[in-house]
This record gives sequence, structure tokens and C-alpha cells, in this order.
Amino acid sequence: MNVLIVEDSIVNRKLLRYTFEHYGCTVIEAKDGEEGLDLAARHRPDVIISDALMPRMDGFQLLRALKTDPVLKSIPFIFYSSAYTGDKETELALSLGAEAFVTKPTEPEQLWEKTCAIMKEREAGSGIPDHPAADETNEQYLREYSRIVSSKLVEKVRELEQLNENLEQRVQERTAELNERNDEIQQAYDDLKRVQAQLLQQDKMASVGQLAAGVAHEINNPMGFIISNLGSLGKYVEKLTAYLDVDEKLLSGCDPAIRLMATQERQKYKIDRIRKDMPDLINESSEGAQRVRQIVQDLKSFSRVDSGAFAAADINEGLESTLSIAWNELKYKTTVTREYGQLPRVWCNMGQLNQVFLNILVNAAHAIVDHGEIRLTTWQDGDSVRITISDSGGGILPENLKRIFDPFFTTKEVGKGTGLGLSIAYDIVVNKHGGRIEVASEVGAGTTFAIVLPVAGKGRRECERDCNCSMLDQ
Repeated sequence: MNVLIVEDSIVNRKLLRYTFEHYGCTVIEAKDGEEGLDLAARHRPDVIISDALMPRMDGFQLLRALKTDPVLKSIPFIFYSSAYTGDKETELALSLGAEAFVTKPTEPEQLWEKTCAIMKEREAGSGIPDHPAADETNEQYLREYSRIVSSKLVEKVRELEQLNENLEQRVQERTAELNERNDEIQQAYDDLKRVQAQLLQQDKMASVGQLAAGVAHEINNPMGFIISNLGSLGKYVEKLTAYLDVDEKLLSGCDPAIRLMATQERQKYKIDRIRKDMPDLINESSEGAQRVRQIVQDLKSFSRVDSGAFAAADINEGLESTLSIAWNELKYKTTVTREYGQLPRVWCNMGQLNQVFLNILVNAAHAIVDHGEIRLTTWQDGDSVRITISDSGGGILPENLKRIFDPFFTTKEVGKGTGLGLSIAYDIVVNKHGGRIEVASEVGAGTTFAIVLPVAGKGRRECERDCNCSMLDQ
């Protein structure tokens, strides 16, 4: 059986083709009525299956054209289409000479069975069924049908436009969601990168602290021996000096020749000069040893940066220990002025705060080109203490001032700064200690960092709230 399928939908066309070829038919395809009419004239198919609504020439126009052709009018014609106006399409199709109007979505296999039944009836009958020609009533109905179908098309177009608008809105919403998710992912990545960098920096500072503590311990023991021995040596020198004085008195009563010989030996070994220099040498050595001991003590104090424990601490002492550590960076180009007030002991992690002080002091030194001043001021302000560190450097540009606490932001040359120092300082003061850190700067005049810390401390307040314990009197 040769079958001509006229269908504008390629999906439906292929589906019908596969169905009829499965049953051994030869299938010819056309995408509209005009192409179907041409193929029917050239191939004379055994049956034509057509959609009703198609571009250029629809199925009804194709059927009317076939029925007016003496050669083609005998070919059985079956509609396989959706119904847009109820049963009127079926009535019109049958009145124009169609064998059947099969309504979608009838399965293709059922269409095949219907086609086989129609072909058997045609083979069993005699002659071709006499279908009336299209009269004026049919023409009027065709016009009405065209109007209805056109209105349906307009409605479908509007539905498509609405769907398109909805689709565009959904695309915009989805795009906004994706952008929001992308921003969240980017923020999470930035946070992860910042935390990782801070952890690396803190790990480095912890390693430095451990190294400093170890070095301080190794130096402290021999320094104890040195200071103790210098004290003993000073006492021995006093005794030797007293002995030499007595000896000199005894020699004054001896024979002149013996006194002359003793005087020559005294001058030969420069005993008088040694007696004069020895106390000064011992005193200078003792002062130097005490200075080393103080540096060792500052190293031990600063090495607490790796400790996670909070305790009541002296902020002024922490500033002094940090100054000692940073002194090599400061001494050549700055004059350090201290204005320390009487402060209560603050509940804090002194090692972490030392790191904050160090970062700000080093930045202050870098901001001073030739020589300038760094001023440290502390005082109590109600339930808080305030620490200000001011420098007479070049200041910070206004556009950079609001970004200085951002991770990885730096105005230094590549390789001379990580951009993490002030970010870590902000995290320690604000997040770990419940304080504030503020900055004021004037280009060409200098910068002031102000740190405000609660005396009770963030960790102590939480402990009191959660554990219902009171703060010990300091």
C-alpha cells in the first residue's frame, strides 16, 4: 500500500511514517497541502492521510482540489487532525468527500486499523462513493470555518505570547537566582580564602611565638648564671679593692727599696687603672645583662600569641613588650612617646592583642618616610579601655580608608605586604574580644588607630551569662 502523509508537524509526520512502514507500506511525506497535491498527482497513492490545519493550503482545501480532479478524486482521503470547532470539522470533511475524520490524539496504530477497514470497504464496494460537490452552503461553511480557525489561531498566538512572557520572566527570575547563588558562592569562596589566609598567618605567628618562647627559655637560663656571677664578681672586686688598700698601708712602713719595687710592679700591671675601671665594667655588664633579661621577658610575653586562653592582663605591659619586639623596626626613624593611663586589668588574650599592636606599629613605621613620631596613649573610659596608636606618616587616601580592613587589601608594593595584618587585627578586636577598632587619617598629617576593649571581655561576659558565674575582683 502506498500512503501519502500530509502533515506540517515533523514529529507527527515521522511517527505516522514509522507506523505505516512497520506494516509494510510505502510512505510519501508532504509538509502542507500544496506539496501534497503535487505528490498525489505524481505518485497516485492508494490512500491520503492529512492534517486539517496547515500553512499555505490546509487539509480541506487539499481535499476540495483532489475531488475536482478527475484522476485523483477516487483516492481515499482520511483526516487525522485535532478538532477546533467540535463536530463541524467531521461534518465538513465527510460532505467534501473524506472517508473519515480521525481525531488526535488517537494512537497511530488505531489510525492504521481505521485505514485498513476503509480500504477493505472500498475494495468490497462497487465504484466510487458519490460525494456531492461543494455548493454555496459548503462555501459559506468554509468561510465560517476559516473565521473560527483564524480566531483559534489568534488565541493560540496570544497563548504563545503569554507563554513567551512567562518564559522570559522565569528566565529572568532564574538568572537572578543564579546570579544570587553565584554571588553567594563567590562570597563563600572569598570567606574561605580569607579564613585560610588568616589561619596560615596565625599558624605562622604561633610558630614564631613557639620559637620565641624556646629561644627565650634557652637564653634565660645562661643569663641567670651571668647576672648572678656578675653580682658575685662585683663583691669580689670590692673585697680585692679593700685588700689592696690595706696592702698599700702596710707597704708604706717597709724598706724604701721594697716600696719602690712594689710601685714599679703596680705601674707595670696598671693596677690603679684596673681598680678604677673594674666597677664601671661590672656595672655596664650588669646593665647589659638586665637588658637581655628584659628582652627575653618580652619575648616570653609576646610568645603568648599562640595561646587560646583568656586571662586578666595588663594592656600597658602588653604594649611595652610589643614595642620591645618591634624596636628594631622603629628605632632608626621614629620617636616613640608613651602616655599610659592607670588601667584595670582586662580580660583578654594578650598574645592576640600583642599581634594587633605589632601590626599597627609596623604599619606606622612604614608610613614614616624619614623621621617621625609614634604616640601611644591609653586610658579608661567607663567599662572599657581605649588604646590609640598615632603616627606622623603620610596618611591614608580617603578612597582606601574604608577598605583597609578588607582581606588582601594593601597599598604596598607587590611582595611587601599580604594585606592581612589589619584584617586579622579587626577580627581579633571585634570578633574575638567584642571591641571596636576605628581609624582616622589625614593625608600628609598622619593616622590614628583607636582600639576600644571591654574590661570584662567578650569571653568573660559569655562565661558569666552561660555559666552563671561572677567576675572575680581584680
